[in-house]
Amino acid sequence: MTGSASTISTSVRRLLQVALLPAFALALLVAMWIAVSVQLRLERAASRNEGVAHSQQLARVLSEHVAHVLRQSDHATQLFSLKHEESGGAFPLAAFARQGGLLDSVLPARLELPMAVLDRNGEVTDALHGFGRAPLGQEAFFQSLAAGGGNAPLVSAVVVDSGTGHWNIRVARRLNQRGGQFDGALVMLIDPNLFIDDYDRIDVGERGAQILTTRDGLLSAGRIGERLFSSGPLGFRPRRAAGASSDEVLAGRPLDATARLYSQAPVPRYGLTAVVGIERAVALERYRRHRIQYLGVAGVASLMIAAIVALLMRQSTELRASNEAARKAQATLRAAADGSFDGVLIMQAWPPGADTVQDFVIVDINDRGAALFRRPRSALIGQRAFELLPRYRETGFFERYVEVFRGGRPVEEEAQIRLDQDAPRWIHHQIVPLDDGVAVTSRDITARKLAEIDIHNSRSFLQSLVDHLPLLIAVRSMRDDSHGVIMAWNKAAEAATGYSAAHVVGSKCSDVFPPDFALCRSADDQLMLANPTVHEDPERALVSPDGGTRYLRTISVPLFDDGGRVEFILCIAEDITVRREQEQNLRTNEAHLAAVTNASPMGIVRTDVRGNCIYVNRRFQTITGLTRDQSLGLGWLAAFVENERAHMPAAFEHQRSHEEPFERVTRCRRTDGAMLWVSTKIAAIRIGGRIEGFIGSMDDITVLRDAELAMRESEARLRTIADTLPTMVAYIDAGLVYRFHNRAYDREFGRDGIAVLSMTVQDTIGSERYAALLPYLQRALAGETVTFEEQDGQEGFERTLEVTYIPQRSDDGRTVIGFHVMRQDITPQKREKKRLLKLAQIDPLTGLANRAGFLHKLGDAMRASIDDGSLMALMYLDIDHFKRVNDTYGHQVGDDLLTAFSARLAQALRASDSVARLGGDEFTVIAESLGRREDADHLAAKIVAAMQAPFELDGVTVSISASIGLTYFCRGAFDPDGLIKEADRLLYQAKDGGRNTWRSAS
Repeated sequence: MTGSASTISTSVRRLLQVALLPAFALALLVAMWIAVSVQLRLERAASRNEGVAHSQQLARVLSEHVAHVLRQSDHATQLFSLKHEESGGAFPLAAFARQGGLLDSVLPARLELPMAVLDRNGEVTDALHGFGRAPLGQEAFFQSLAAGGGNAPLVSAVVVDSGTGHWNIRVARRLNQRGGQFDGALVMLIDPNLFIDDYDRIDVGERGAQILTTRDGLLSAGRIGERLFSSGPLGFRPRRAAGASSDEVLAGRPLDATARLYSQAPVPRYGLTAVVGIERAVALERYRRHRIQYLGVAGVASLMIAAIVALLMRQSTELRASNEAARKAQATLRAAADGSFDGVLIMQAWPPGADTVQDFVIVDINDRGAALFRRPRSALIGQRAFELLPRYRETGFFERYVEVFRGGRPVEEEAQIRLDQDAPRWIHHQIVPLDDGVAVTSRDITARKLAEIDIHNSRSFLQSLVDHLPLLIAVRSMRDDSHGVIMAWNKAAEAATGYSAAHVVGSKCSDVFPPDFALCRSADDQLMLANPTVHEDPERALVSPDGGTRYLRTISVPLFDDGGRVEFILCIAEDITVRREQEQNLRTNEAHLAAVTNASPMGIVRTDVRGNCIYVNRRFQTITGLTRDQSLGLGWLAAFVENERAHMPAAFEHQRSHEEPFERVTRCRRTDGAMLWVSTKIAAIRIGGRIEGFIGSMDDITVLRDAELAMRESEARLRTIADTLPTMVAYIDAGLVYRFHNRAYDREFGRDGIAVLSMTVQDTIGSERYAALLPYLQRALAGETVTFEEQDGQEGFERTLEVTYIPQRSDDGRTVIGFHVMRQDITPQKREKKRLLKLAQIDPLTGLANRAGFLHKLGDAMRASIDDGSLMALMYLDIDHFKRVNDTYGHQVGDDLLTAFSARLAQALRASDSVARLGGDEFTVIAESLGRREDADHLAAKIVAAMQAPFELDGVTVSISASIGLTYFCRGAFDPDGLIKEADRLLYQAKDGGRNTWRSAS
């Protein structure tokens, strides 16, 4: 029985020895094919994500292009609106849309967009390019324009042909008369195919799709390859799969048999969505190539493993092959560790097998890990870490390593360390337990951590500052995706309104506040969007949740995004409830004081010969506050202050020997504590020469004294206000004599007010300036409010002053007795207007003049040539094969090429020559005051030669050439359009002649 068991055990052991290697090989093959399958799924997902990202980028480019053209059309309608109002409705569409006209300055006139002008009834009065003559007075957009007084355009999509589904984008703007009354509308139709047909910044391949849809998805227009189409709803919906981008969409119905990856990008403000579809097969091309490679490699590897296993089972080299494979695996691991961004350490507990760990021996460490210790790798391997670097025991790392080694649970954390006097460092490390030690990966994150701390401190400081401001601070969003959402709400706003920040921030105004809440009104938002400037409301009522009413002084400030649109509205409010109540109380008291002044001024008191009161009238009771009962006897003396009360016996004694009444101004204290000034008179009652008593009268002169004081204070306040104003303020009487002026006028004249007052205008400013101002002075004295601009260069530089004369009439309103003068320095506004005009004529990419600047300069140059008979030349040039550069290297390199081309072109010209970029790769050069035509020919040849040298653009070398059309002008008919067309014609002759050359007029 024992022999049988031994035989069975031996057989089983031999069977295991024979089957172990094949089983291992089988497991290896299974694992390898699982890894290949996982890698293929990852590759496919990565390729698909790249395709989606590419389509998202192209969708955003298409969205930006559509938004740009619509903004330009918006600007074009605004230009027409201004010309319409300026001309009183007489500006024709033909002049507006002609070559080189107003439309051409913002949109190429060659687009020939259908447009029409509608009168106040919606009838078409003027139309171009097949717009149609059907009345539009009942259309909703026209009714909206007629009802609203704003200047914003209305953009909508309209179906032109219900049979084909073709539609247009309609841009409509209100037209006004000079007085602001509604005068009709300008309507412009833009074919959506304009945005997607031949737009070379988007390359989606031969089967890719570019689509423009309305926001509701009911209308669509697009291009597949070279085929354009218009369609109804395509049913694009967001892709809900896990990990899918928020901009990726799926088509509700296929456009054709081609599978695509679609992404969308909204066109803000215009209710449109740009959709770009990349052919799925193109997007997954890299995945297909890799799949073939991976499957081929895996198949070859499988065959190799099978062959190796068979060979190892037959030969004795199995051990050497295994050792070689282990060596390669170790080298691969080393390469991975060295290539890692983290420091990698393998440490063994020391002493081995002991119950207490005293240190860790560094078994292996990569170069990045050695850099954390600031030692070379060779000096660390084999060493006891905390004996070699005892300072690191202070960091707590040793105890952490022992805890992980003993506990058997990995740890990942961020820790701050400071060694001796070194600057503190932040380390992100992961500790993984091993059988005999730990493996540690570490990364120095000091820079990121310090940046996070700085950002946190800055945000905390700003939040604390806003929270502790005594003013109410509220910020609400104007973005399309979060319109009306409260973004900030400080503690002062919480205290004044009763709404907490936790309840308000992140919610829409309409969800948390009642309608027309003082700090969040939709009418204010519309006003701000229509006129994005600072708006101030001196008093606004706010009803809190408890029903109480407070009053606020609010200032609304627009905050703009990078595109110049209002992104947020900052509301700053001050609680003026107490101040308002004080002002109301003050007005009430003043009304009471006026009533007292209009009443009988006398308070009467009668006393006996000893001064005991026996009678007081109601006025006395009113003045003193004493009742009749309180006044009897000596009680009436209680109305006087103590030191004034002592004079009363002397007054009685005076009357015993004098006939005239005793008069004295005294102070009285009413029973309510109020102090009064009274004029007191005491006269003796004489009957038969004997004094029977006394009569006293009290005239309350408190109002008179307070009025005099208030008048002096009021005059001082008015003078302070006038002197504080930066505007020069003065008053001149009918004799043209200065009677008043503020401190700003005083600084202007360079003398004090006393010297200027009572002087005439002529004596003050001199005869020459007086003669220039006399017509305005006479108009003001005739009763006309006059405003004009005055140029002043007395201080060494030119200033522009805006002067206003406001007549002052007599009480009967018939005679002008003088006029007020307001003088304000508007030099900065004038300079800013000139600067903005100049910026409007500059190309933002190259810094050269744009089309508008070129047309202005060309007109000036041709007029100068006509006036003095000088010869001038116009060159029309472009870059040969510029589209090829864009398609090969991308539009950023194309933009860099345009900038470098512009710089080289400017270097090749004379200082007196003018160069402009009309758009794309089209440039013009205006050469004036030429001695002969050969000078312009030489200049054109110089430009062609200069552009033949390669351009070095951020690591990319680009070789291009230039073609030029050259024409001349001298004392001919003033026809800029004809001159441009002639140069353009010669340019195409140069291109037909092989490019890299120039052609001139014969």
